[in-house]
Formats: sequence, structure tokens, C-alpha cells
Amino acid sequence: MLEKIANENLSFRAREIGKTLMDRFAEFQKRFPIIGDVRGLGAMCALELVKDRNTREPAKQQTEQFCNRALQKGLITITAGTFGNVIRTLMPLVITNDELQQGLQIMESAFSEIG
Repeated sequence: MLEKIANENLSFRAREIGKTLMDRFAEFQKRFPIIGDVRGLGAMCALELVKDRNTREPAKQQTEQFCNRALQKGLITITAGTFGNVIRTLMPLVITNDELQQGLQIMESAFSEIG
């Protein structure tokens, strides 16, 4: 297994995916006030949804709405966090750039629909 990681340069791919995600998630955060925090390491990233950025009150219902909208569009997402208001991503390291962009477009569309 470690040989496969080294031979296919998957550590680099994890960093590359992470940069793409964090750049796009930062754009989402600027556009959608519901996104209170963006964090991540490599291909594992998270978006914390809040009702208000000042109070940081968790937006659990909107998180569920986001997940439902994304699923309707063909993207499976999961929630995390103590309050169920975090959308966690962990893309497979073999995802193509086109597949990654398609998933990000679905996320952007779902955020547009929930506000």
C-alpha cells in the first residue's frame, strides 16, 4: 500500500485537491453568508454553516437542506460536528479534475438554493 502511495504520488495529489477545495471554499464563504468557517488539511476539508457569523449559531436545518439539494443533483455529502452543521469532504485521491469540478459546481448550486 505504501508503495502505491509513493508510486502514484498520492501525497502530492492530496495537497493538490486540498488547495483546489480550499480556494473554492474560500470563494463560497465570500458569496454565501451561511458559511461561517472553512478548514481542512489535504483532501479532507470542512465547511461550517451558521445562521449568523457573529453569533456562530449552528445552522443544522440549512445543513440538512444543503445535503438534500446536493443529493438531488447527484452528489452525496455528509455532515459532521457536534451540532450537525458541518459539511465534511474527503475526495478520493484518484478523483479526476473534471469530477472534482463537477462536485464543486453542485455544491455551489446547492448553496445558491439554500441562501
